[in-house]
Amino acid sequence: MKRRSPVMSACCLTFLFLLLVASPCLAGGVLVSYRDGTPAAHVSVSILLDNRYEFSLATDERGYFLFPSNDFSTATVSVGAGGDTEFVPVTLPSAVILSGDTALVLQPLL
Repeated sequence: MKRRSPVMSACCLTFLFLLLVASPCLAGGVLVSYRDGTPAAHVSVSILLDNRYEFSLATDERGYFLFPSNDFSTATVSVGAGGDTEFVPVTLPSAVILSGDTALVLQPLL
């Protein structure tokens, strides 16, 4: 049986340590789309965490954005596509967002 080199063992341990340290910092992402299923690419997103911290960002070309934090209990997400179109804001618990399987379908504000 071959022995592993000390360098390989050190690299594996370093990788596992970095993964353990970084994993609590990884925030969930959200996919945003219009009612017809097309991605809401390059739209502005406003996020209010726990009614205290507000962030402004934008979706990418796929309609996807990452949450700026994972340390919250609820998040209110508002999306603006520009022009006269407004969409209903959504308030979600952190467990939904941090699951990594969150998708928002924009509903026009009447």
